[in-house]
Amino acid sequence: MSTRIRPKVLMAGTAVLALVLAGCGGGDSAGTSAGTGGLKGDPIKLGSILTITNPAWSNGSVKTVNEAWAAHINGDLGGIGGRPVVVESCDDHGDPAKTSQCLNNLIDSGVVALVNNSSLAFGANALPAMEKAGIVNIGGWPVTADEYRSPYNFPATPGAAGSYPGLAVYFAATGAKKLAVAYSNTPSGQLVGQALKKQWETLGGTGYFMTEFDAAAADFTPTISKIASERPDAVILAVGEGAAPRMFQAVKNTGLAAKVGVSSTAGTQKVFQAAGDAAEGILYAFASVPADYDSEDARTYRDVLKKYAPGLDLTGQTAVAASSMQYAYDTLSAVKGELTKESVLATLQEGKPWKGLLTHGTDPKNAPAEMPQVTNPYMLILEYRNGSFVPATIQDPGNLSQYIDIQGDLAWIAGNPPKS
Repeated sequence: MSTRIRPKVLMAGTAVLALVLAGCGGGDSAGTSAGTGGLKGDPIKLGSILTITNPAWSNGSVKTVNEAWAAHINGDLGGIGGRPVVVESCDDHGDPAKTSQCLNNLIDSGVVALVNNSSLAFGANALPAMEKAGIVNIGGWPVTADEYRSPYNFPATPGAAGSYPGLAVYFAATGAKKLAVAYSNTPSGQLVGQALKKQWETLGGTGYFMTEFDAAAADFTPTISKIASERPDAVILAVGEGAAPRMFQAVKNTGLAAKVGVSSTAGTQKVFQAAGDAAEGILYAFASVPADYDSEDARTYRDVLKKYAPGLDLTGQTAVAASSMQYAYDTLSAVKGELTKESVLATLQEGKPWKGLLTHGTDPKNAPAEMPQVTNPYMLILEYRNGSFVPATIQDPGNLSQYIDIQGDLAWIAGNPPKS
């Protein structure tokens, strides 16, 4: 029996590298989390560098989760050793100079770690300074390749590197031989097409077709018609929220029979309303379970944010932000002795697995060889059907079993092969 997940809570997930442009909310340059739960000890400071004020990406909701989860840690969990946790979130506007200034300000304020970094500019500009300062980042949304390799970055999900590769593995594991990919006519889009071509060959695919599209096009029927003429078994559309409804309509209008997969950046209520029944049957790659999934950690997530951030829309990005905050709490709680940036780094370097919250658990043994810091390379594939998300199943992964971790009714898929 299929498990149906009502999409009243929708995901805003991941894409490949710089294609991850998701989130919502507002905010300004810096703010300290409210809610110390009446704890009187010296605050334990965490920092979070976010791109909030930017036309392409806004992580205001992550700032809200930072504050809400800190209030939960203090008010419900007793802080850490009786000391309250505070998070100083700094908006870098996606500007290299501002992201460096954010980092300098947070270092000067005495943070013991960063958490939930989600910045367009950080990886290319401030990451070396973070490493030089000996400060770690826990969780968040890595964007650049350097963030996946830095020994000072400890993501809780595969972020930008997991979504489209996860879809490709799912299609290969369910019998597809020929894959078609449509990507935007940008350098990052071309990178997606080339990377998937190489991966498809590795997965044993026997046919591959890729084509570019202009995301501003009024009608994608020519693009989808070109794909349909190739008669693929499966299609990956590297499309974001804005163009997704028109792309889905083109799929319907051309009668494309192949299964279609997208990243969860296109899994929003706005898309479903605009696409109508053309959204039926689309497959989405998710970094975490939806908030209304029937599990203990999902219930905790709903309860915490209902209590401390009742006006917040729960999305894939807020789920990963909550997961990252819990990862930070569990890590800091495990530190023996004084809490410093050095002891936090040493604790993370021990490489102990973490069970996860809403996400697949981490384990250094799972890290792909080319991304040694991604200790959780797993995604979920869910199908949108009749207004619900239904977990996609894999009956027999065959020689791709090393990519698949089936837990109950969920098939977690590693888009990049784990070491183990």
